[in-house]
Amino acid sequence: MTKLLLLLLIVVVIVGIVLILRSRTGKKSAPPARVDPLADYPEVYDPYKIGVGDIITYAGIDHVVRGTITLDEEGYIWHEHLLDGSTGQRWLTVENDEGNLEMTLWMRREGTGLEPNGDVILDDRVHRQIERGTASFTAEGTTGTAPSGIVDYADYETADKTGLLSFERWARTQSWEVSTGRAVTRSELTVIHSGPPQ
Repeated sequence: MTKLLLLLLIVVVIVGIVLILRSRTGKKSAPPARVDPLADYPEVYDPYKIGVGDIITYAGIDHVVRGTITLDEEGYIWHEHLLDGSTGQRWLTVENDEGNLEMTLWMRREGTGLEPNGDVILDDRVHRQIERGTASFTAEGTTGTAPSGIVDYADYETADKTGLLSFERWARTQSWEVSTGRAVTRSELTVIHSGPPQ
């Protein structure tokens, strides 16, 4: 009788183990948790692929890239993007200077009457010329320039390098456009590319 009870107990234990194993293997796994597809997007944008239609957030304000100008000075290439937001328009320059990403936000200054001749005083600060040249350009989207052409430029900065000043002339017959700027870091901007990164 004891052997029979022992045998029955062993059979019950084996059947129980088999049933448990079957229930585990037959059990469907839970679907993966949903993840916010844009949660990490600000860290993965490519500054060199910013283009027309992208959304750029700076200081909590969204801007749409309305147009992009690609400039080429003897093989040195940089981009200027026209940003349009609720606080008006500004320009974002993106360039690779010997392997270093440089981005600058510019605001146009109307009615200054300034030209890039010698030192320039604006907002009671002295700006000295650091670079001057001529580049060819092509434009897409809305830029206010011709689709292509030649631009003359001159860049200035204050002695402490915190004040940036830029002059651009999109045709020799036009007057100089004046802009003041400030350098921005990649982390200060959130960019959502309008299409898949190329």
